[in-house]
Amino acid sequence: MPFNFRKFVKFIYISLFKSKGTNYRLTPKRIGWLMLLLTLFPLLELVTWFGFLLDDIFFREYRQERIEQPFFIIGNPRSGTTFLHRLLAKDEETFTSMQMWEILFAPSVTQRKIVQALAALDRWLGSPMRRLVAKLEQWWQGWNTMHKMALRVPEEDQYVLVHIWSTLVIWTTSAILEEAGPYTYFDAAMPEAEKERILSFYEGCIKRHLYAHSGGRKPAKHYLSKNPSASPKVDALYEYFPDAKIIYLARNPLDVIPSYISLTDSEWRILGDPVEEYGCRDYVLDMARHWYTYPLERLEQVPQASYIVVKLDELASDAERAVADIYARFGLDISPAFAKVLREEAEKARDHQSRHEYSLEEMGLTRERIVADYKDVFERFDFDTRDEG
Repeated sequence: MPFNFRKFVKFIYISLFKSKGTNYRLTPKRIGWLMLLLTLFPLLELVTWFGFLLDDIFFREYRQERIEQPFFIIGNPRSGTTFLHRLLAKDEETFTSMQMWEILFAPSVTQRKIVQALAALDRWLGSPMRRLVAKLEQWWQGWNTMHKMALRVPEEDQYVLVHIWSTLVIWTTSAILEEAGPYTYFDAAMPEAEKERILSFYEGCIKRHLYAHSGGRKPAKHYLSKNPSASPKVDALYEYFPDAKIIYLARNPLDVIPSYISLTDSEWRILGDPVEEYGCRDYVLDMARHWYTYPLERLEQVPQASYIVVKLDELASDAERAVADIYARFGLDISPAFAKVLREEAEKARDHQSRHEYSLEEMGLTRERIVADYKDVFERFDFDTRDEG
């Protein structure tokens, strides 16, 4: 079975018996979250794995789905991957992506059939559940200013790996960074047997998604994924998806580093009471260094037709041109319908102002240190060092 029971038990053991004096120490808030996890997660997984079992009985044809030229958007966190993902996902003739509700609550074909039936019933009743979900999402969006999430929008499909307890997000959000190494340096540090277990499950989830979305209508041509955590998996992606297309997004380290530190710190404070303020700083500095360099080193060894590097500032200032370049690189056509959507979204992007604020000084960082530590990145992409002198 793909589920990593050993790591799940280790997570619980570390949380309960090895957390004293750490950033994931046991406080009432932390205990509350752990109790919620131990109550709801097993129930969710019983339903999910029963759904997988029924798939192999009633929808076994999903195994025959061909994943042709899947697209993977990678890069450091806070590099604009979400913006590009949701922008390209609007081209529904070309791309299909997993939405959050599919990733977390319905990765199996069976679960999706049930949810679709319940949604039809809800519409017949006047859509009370849909309105309730919309209100909850509106509240969440107003509170969460850093990463907009909703059940019915495309999201990082790395979360589907929560169903086998085998993804980086488990360890980074919980502050148990000592277990994050193999996922942070996936190609180099993850044992081969673990790579096969994780990627085989992931491949199966994509096939289920394609099968669930192909019935009764013309399917999209390409599966589209966005995962910063796939940045250290370039070799693994090409091994399992030889005709994959990779889009690497690059953003100035002076924005990426403090933004991701701030995001991770806020997650830690939601889920607990860390001892150290911005205790993820050193991890983020090391992780970002690898994710800036390793993917590009590997991509330079594959045909240019299989990848493209895009700078966020160019995407934000002229999304139409950036997307046109992406489509041209991979031989895709922009339909008139998507061209209209693209034009509208490009206007919004130019007017967008981030509400996410942070201070380098509070994080124990300086502009000079980031520029020095990532000197090669600044030179490679000609990023502004913001030297006022």
